[in-house]
Order: sequence, then C-alpha cells, then structure tokens
Amino acid sequence: MTGPLVLLNAQYLPASHDWRTAEGRAHTPYAADTFVRAAQRAEAAGVHAFFQADFSGVNRAALRAGPPLTVFEPFQLAALVATATRRIAVMPTVSTLYTHPFSFARSLASLDRIARGRAWVNVVSSFRPGTAIGMRREVPRERRHAQFEEFLGVTRALWASWPPAAGEPDPATDRFVREDLIRDVEHHGAFYTQSGPLDMAPYSADFPYTLQATASAEGLRLAARTADAVFAGTPTLGAAKALRAILRREAVRAGRPADSVALLPGAFVHAAATREESERLLRARLRQTRALTGPAALAELRSRFPALRLDGVGAADKLPADLLPEDPEAVFAAHGSRLLPLWDLARTPGLTAGEFAARALLLGEHAQFPGTPEEIGDELRRWYEEGAVDGFQFILGNDFDALCDRVVPRLLSTG
Repeated sequence: MTGPLVLLNAQYLPASHDWRTAEGRAHTPYAADTFVRAAQRAEAAGVHAFFQADFSGVNRAALRAGPPLTVFEPFQLAALVATATRRIAVMPTVSTLYTHPFSFARSLASLDRIARGRAWVNVVSSFRPGTAIGMRREVPRERRHAQFEEFLGVTRALWASWPPAAGEPDPATDRFVREDLIRDVEHHGAFYTQSGPLDMAPYSADFPYTLQATASAEGLRLAARTADAVFAGTPTLGAAKALRAILRREAVRAGRPADSVALLPGAFVHAAATREESERLLRARLRQTRALTGPAALAELRSRFPALRLDGVGAADKLPADLLPEDPEAVFAAHGSRLLPLWDLARTPGLTAGEFAARALLLGEHAQFPGTPEEIGDELRRWYEEGAVDGFQFILGNDFDALCDRVVPRLLSTG
C-alpha cells in the first residue's frame, strides 16, 4: 500500500462529543449505530481500518469520567460494522493470555468471511490487573512474549490448515469440500497442544493484517518477527523517527524486509475552527509550560523518570551531557519507548533543566496535534514524508466531522 495508513479508533467518536450535552448524548457509546455511522463516515473519508481496542476489567475512575468506554465485544461490533461498509477493514482486539488460539482462529475466520476479506486484528497480551476477573494468570511475565509468539504461530497454522482449494466443490469426484486437502496442525508446544485443523474455511488465503502494541525492546523484536504493524506511543517527531529506524533494523535482523512492519503511532487531534483560535491554543500551551517551569517540575520529572541523570541538578542549570545516552537505540534498549521523547527533547538547544522538565511533563503518551484541520493534516503529512511513521491511529479528538472532512483528506492527499 502506498501512502500513509490511517486507522480510526472506535473510541474517537463518543470521546469527541461532550456527553453532558444533548449532542454528545446523541453519540452515546451504548448504541451500536454510533459506531456504524462513524465507520461509514470514516470509510467515505478514506480511512483504511476501523479499530477497536479492548481492555477487559472495570476501571471505576475512568467510568465516572465518561467515554471512552467498552460496551460491545470487539468481534461482534466488527462483524456489524463489516456488514454496513464495503471497503474499510475491521480490526478487533484479542488478548493472547485469555483466549485459546483455536477459538480465536474460529472467530477471526468467521469475521473475515462476513467482511469478505476485510478482517484485520490487534493482538495483545493484557496488562490490567482486573483483566478476565476470576481467571488466574498462568503465564509469568518473563514468559509472556514466548507464549504470545506460540499463540500466533498456532493460530496461523490453523488458518493455513484450510487451503483455498479445499473449499472449491469438485463435481467430478462428488466432493463439496476437498477434505483430503485439509491438513492437521499437529502442534505440541510449551503452551498449547493443537492436533486437528480449524473447523471452518477462512475467506482469505493469507492471514489477516496484524497489529501489535509494544513499548519495550523485547516487544519490538517480537513484533518484528510476528506482526505487520506496531502501535507505540511516540509523542515527538524525533522519537518517532528513532523508533521507526530501530523497528526497521529489527525487521532485517528477523529476516524480513526493512519496510515489512509499519509504525502506526497514536494521534490526538485538537482541531481549532480558525487560525486565530489555533494561535490562542498555542499561547495557552506556552503559558502552561512557563507555569510548570522550576524546581517543582524538576522534582516531578525525577519522580516519574528516575533513570534520568538529574541528581544535584538545579532548575536553572544546563542539562547534563549524560542525561541519556546519545544513541537512541541504547536509550530504547535500556528504557523502552517511554524515554525516547525525552531523548529527543533533550537535544533542543539552550534548555535549562527546569524548562526541559516542564516540556517533558506536558508530553503525553501519544502525539498531540493542535491547530486548524488543514494545519493538522499538513503536520501529519510531514511526519510521514520525513520518514517518522507509516501512518497514524486516531485515538482521541475534539471534532470528528473535521477529522473526516478536512484532516484525513489532507493527510492522504498526494498533491
């Protein structure tokens, strides 16, 4: 696929409307139509996939604050969206810790047939303590990546157990299904035993496009071996460039082409109606930065990121030369993607330690894009053209109409 990939997170639409207002309640996350309409609108705008994250377990504080909220089981919602659209891919999330490869392969094959080859999938190992309440964790953290890789291997073997020719009727031999072509899996591994084949024919010969979220060096190596795309937090352009370069090197080390695994970071869109309003947002952000500057910001930064070499450094002091390693790959190997934005920010000339701390504390996990829709579209396009990303996943924002009508077309424009 040429050009940037664009994914819409299902939580974007209810989150982009204030649930306290009548208009916001019209986009309630409790109605499936909310997401069906959003997917149809996104499809018309050129978005490539409708993505639904999934976090099992109850977070009471998040529920009180309002959307985003998980209301529909991802595969069921994806099937509903698939029947109401024609081109956009549907991407539910599955947890490898609490799903068996056979039941996952079955659900995915069924979805792919409903969607006529438009099923994609986000594969994760769950991380919330409340996930799958009542079910014991049987896989220790240090073995989770091995379990993840075996899970995907078994699933792909199940998918391949039905070659396309098996589903082609053969009147000459009086066979509706060529059962002789269906292969047993015969997998006996550390985590799974799977002897027989899948019990239904997938629609697509190739396994669906697979996304994996990661923030660690080990997770990135796993994705370089097993995924088609990586979802990671990269809130600065420099951090995105560094992470994408590392991902490409890891893909080559895994024996795959450098560009075989895409980097699709999250994006928060804050659209302003006019250039004047955009400039007011920027001034407000600068005021917030100045308000945070000082010893308090530095103390907070030390608390959040103890790996930073800030001992004995005052707010008015220059940043230490050894704050972080100069090589971003060394930063990533030691600390994961969380510190890559700070490595990037530390290269800004002339920052005092207090100014650095203030800017660092304003960075979120994902990139923030404020401005007019045209400005946002151009900035997103710049990230792509400068080789920082292969596309974006729109997670949260304040104006869904502007995203579809003006941001996405600008991002996808070839002019």
